[in-house]
Amino acid sequence: MIKEVRSAPDQAILVLDAGNTLFGQRLANETEGRIIVEAMNAMGYDAMAVGQLDLSRGIDVLLQRASEAQFAVLSCNIVSTKDGEPVFAPYTVVEHDGTRFGIIGVSELEVAPMFEADGRVQVVDPLVGVEKYLPEVQTRSDHVILLSHLGLEADWALARAVDGIDIIVGGRSRSLLSIPNVTGRTVVVQAGYDGEWLGRLDVSFDAQGRAVEPKVTIITLTPDVADEPALAALVAFYEERFPAPTPASD
Repeated sequence: MIKEVRSAPDQAILVLDAGNTLFGQRLANETEGRIIVEAMNAMGYDAMAVGQLDLSRGIDVLLQRASEAQFAVLSCNIVSTKDGEPVFAPYTVVEHDGTRFGIIGVSELEVAPMFEADGRVQVVDPLVGVEKYLPEVQTRSDHVILLSHLGLEADWALARAVDGIDIIVGGRSRSLLSIPNVTGRTVVVQAGYDGEWLGRLDVSFDAQGRAVEPKVTIITLTPDVADEPALAALVAFYEERFPAPTPASD
């Protein structure tokens, strides 16, 4: 489905994920997220935000997965307790046909208890994190996108509190929004969870750089959507290496 969208001419296309991406399914868990990163590399993702589940194997495992990713793994508010610097990249800038898209990632405060025993990492207020990097991103880009794992209501609140974000791609609350929400100047979207849907947002930008005429298409990935051969081969490779346990007989 992503290849089909990319085949359309004269469009700048970004593939993004709002987080809680790398764990939860059997093969994802058994490979410590490697199979998901490899699949996202193959699909040509541009960026993902760090969500709570992505840290379920610890900060070091996620840093290793981030080093293997051919896309940006982002969080502006997970920082080192030593110097306050972000542990992951706070943002990235992706350029398509001369247009620069600044993409910031933000993680939920509920991540904080996962670091209590570690001591190396802390989570700062999402609003503080976004406001710290937004001016820098604005100077380096034409349009600003926030990948948020805060939840829909928090996304709305952040859009009202901060001026200058064009689009928020959200997660965590698992909302399936077939109509984009426009809060102030910011278009807010979510596309469900668990890979059941692919959310497509089409926007144009006016002379002031604001997103206009947003249109959402929810693509349901039903069993009749053909498998991509390279991804099917990837799954088969890991199924062979990590076979499902045989159910015990009575």
